[in-house]
Amino acid sequence: MGDNYDNVEWDVHATSDAVTSGFDTSDPLSAYAAATTSYDNQPTSLLFSEETNSADNHRPHSVTSPPLPFNSHNTESVDTSTTMHSSSPYYVGASSSSTDQSTGHRNDSRNTRTSKTAKPMIIQIGDAQKLSDGTQGAYVSYLVTTTTSVEIFSATNPRPVRRRFHDFVWLYNSLCSEYPACIVPPLPEKHRLEYIKGDRFSSDFIEKRKLCLQWFLDRIARHPILQQSQCTRVFLESLDFKNDKRAQAKYVPPSTTVLESLSDTLLNAFTKIKKQEERFIVMKDHIDKLEDNLNTVERLYTRIGKRQYDMQRDYISFGDSIQGLSALESNINQPLHQFAETAKSYGKALKTMSNQEDILYLNRIHELLSYCRSAKTVFRDRDQKQMDFEALSAYLQQTIQDKERIKYPGRHDNGAAWNHIPELVMDKIKQARGMDMEHARREKMVRLEIKIKDLQDEVALANDTSQSFSEQVIDEFDLFQQYKTHELKHGLAAYADTHVDFYQKGISIWEEILPALEAIEVDDRKSDDNNDKPMVIVVLEEVAVAVVKEDHYDQMILILSNKLYIVFIV
Repeated sequence: MGDNYDNVEWDVHATSDAVTSGFDTSDPLSAYAAATTSYDNQPTSLLFSEETNSADNHRPHSVTSPPLPFNSHNTESVDTSTTMHSSSPYYVGASSSSTDQSTGHRNDSRNTRTSKTAKPMIIQIGDAQKLSDGTQGAYVSYLVTTTTSVEIFSATNPRPVRRRFHDFVWLYNSLCSEYPACIVPPLPEKHRLEYIKGDRFSSDFIEKRKLCLQWFLDRIARHPILQQSQCTRVFLESLDFKNDKRAQAKYVPPSTTVLESLSDTLLNAFTKIKKQEERFIVMKDHIDKLEDNLNTVERLYTRIGKRQYDMQRDYISFGDSIQGLSALESNINQPLHQFAETAKSYGKALKTMSNQEDILYLNRIHELLSYCRSAKTVFRDRDQKQMDFEALSAYLQQTIQDKERIKYPGRHDNGAAWNHIPELVMDKIKQARGMDMEHARREKMVRLEIKIKDLQDEVALANDTSQSFSEQVIDEFDLFQQYKTHELKHGLAAYADTHVDFYQKGISIWEEILPALEAIEVDDRKSDDNNDKPMVIVVLEEVAVAVVKEDHYDQMILILSNKLYIVFIV
């Protein structure tokens, strides 16, 4: 198609279908800039705002946006304080009506507007248990408890259910297929090393995974669209999950195969968007920079964590050394023993702080990095929708030119007849065989007219799909910004809390040893004899104070500026 795209005539519709109104403009892509302002100038949508009570039972929808099987009473108005657009969210493959097998009620087929502000929903994960199904071996099951005011649920407090990690994977894949324009929160990575070593049933691994799964469900609970998915409802309240998820699969479109994804990747490698919108460039650049900064934070924190790990080992070794010294100093054996235990306790407190930082802070950084990758995937899909529209538009324009060339031979060549040499050769061969060329020309005209009509419908559909997808991506970016700020805030607060707890515990640990050290009696009778003796000074960092004296040598341990000076007087 190449350069032909630059000459596309955008007014290609002879119909007045409401869903293709975007073609009334000279360029449907430019309608975005005229109809909306930059996302930087829009108010941030309120993630935790109060739910609205007014009802709106009508929602215009295009052929690319079939309704979800929501309940008929799920009719909330749009909160005008948010940036979510009035158009319906982009999703595919959901049936207009379905039977809820877990609760026994049938969903209405009427179109309802999805709330643009998330309704109150609290999901809690707890009581992880190691179970066995007899065929696939052991697995970990998590108790999931939900409290919500979302209408599609059977009750405000559904009965708690048990779910394993494989069930979370089903929910994630279903949401990705059902809402391709939504940034679906990523699942925690499956740590293959723990599976190989058999550590996936250790308490530390289970706690880390449970916390990451909690964040995954928290993001879904705060999302105004994902929280109202039938897949979410089945996951959170179904007591016959195996059968209900099989029934729900009928209404969820199949996910993209590996071959299709590879084909799209190869095609996109040689295709670029002709008319890229500046706001989407800014959004993608923001996510790229955020990802780079998070990678830098992760790298630097890993370095800090390594130093903290080395330091806590050194404190344990330091305590062992003091313990050995106490065996030689019979007169101050007990104070030295207490000091050794204090040093070890301080090292253990440092280890506890490092572990808490890894769980509460470093894990959040990892999850945010995964969230950035999910957002970039959605933006790539949006670009693909626009490229599909542009490719179909160019193909339609080329077909129209072919029709005009056949209808008026020689008028539209413009010196490019060499582009149609194969077709001219075939015409000459057919003419040499005695074929009626005028009849063949009329048949070709009819075929081209049918093809043009089909392409016009396809271009209209691609335009609706691209516009709906783009509008939803803009909304998703606003939500992404809120989630990012929310999680950075809580991650840094958790990091600060762990340090505050550590230093408070450290103060308590060292204060307990001070009375024992102050009770040591020191004999100063030999102080005058030691004035001319040479000294050897050994410096250690961040330790406490003790004083030791012996008949054969004098040893002093003192603290200055948080550094330990061990002075040997020979």
